[in-house]
Amino acid sequence: MVIDIHYHLFDKTTSNDALKEDMAKLCVAFAPPNKPVTLEEAKKNLIPKMFDPTGEITVRNLDQWGIDKAAVLVVDNELAHGDSELGIEGYNKAVADAAKRFPDRLIAFLSVDPRRPNAIELVDRCVNDWGMRGLKCHPDAGWYPDDEAYYPYWEKIRELGIPVLTHTGPLEPPAVIECVHPDRLDKLAADFPEITFIAAHMAFRWYKELVEVAKKHQNIMTDISAWQTTAHESYSKFAYILRKVADGIGADRIIFGTDAPTFSYLYSENDWIEMVKDLSEKPSEEHRFTREEIDAILHGNAARVLGI
Repeated sequence: MVIDIHYHLFDKTTSNDALKEDMAKLCVAFAPPNKPVTLEEAKKNLIPKMFDPTGEITVRNLDQWGIDKAAVLVVDNELAHGDSELGIEGYNKAVADAAKRFPDRLIAFLSVDPRRPNAIELVDRCVNDWGMRGLKCHPDAGWYPDDEAYYPYWEKIRELGIPVLTHTGPLEPPAVIECVHPDRLDKLAADFPEITFIAAHMAFRWYKELVEVAKKHQNIMTDISAWQTTAHESYSKFAYILRKVADGIGADRIIFGTDAPTFSYLYSENDWIEMVKDLSEKPSEEHRFTREEIDAILHGNAARVLGI
């Protein structure tokens, strides 16, 4: 079994021009060195292929890639990029509805910027009325997750008992990167030990800092989404870093993710899954993983967090 903890569900009505521009920049930044992509190519050829208003394309992708279930994520960074056509309430409802169409395959994660005046009310509606089962955060939109001004928000998350997948790691401007440093999870995880925080992307180049913070807090996990670029450029480097993280916090706190469909037109998700499976054989002996560790990363850890 394979569970993807990090899959974005986009629609034209949920993405304004600024967000599409940022998505295109990500495609350029993460494109393979031997197959560079220009910004115009990304806008014209890649971004339109990412839109999936009903979840049907997502499920077809999962079937093709051999992924059994996926957490489908809303992204609320509208306070930084401007409002989308659908609005954040409509966007959350659309993703919730997509998950209801495919209850055995899709698990909906809401996203609500805590700076919104109705943030707590909307979070409650997403979970209790629409059945969403996790929270996706993008502090890079300009808010500090450990700011005590948002503690009533986190109290609601604790009350609801849902996991939190939050972006960590540097991004290109206009992202506010000091808001997504792993250190921002230190006090937050200590003050809300009942909440499971999943640091997305293994914090990219800040993975060492993430390990140091996560060593202190058992309620911090991480996902490996968007590490496809590193794995393709240097499989040994990817294996080395992942082994370091696993040795630091335990393989039982690492979760597989793709960040699809952002990179799906640059790298094969089938290859990405095989690269993770091959960690039991291909890396040097000191960097290998056991089959039990790989099974935990590919599905066991996600299943435990999601209660499936």
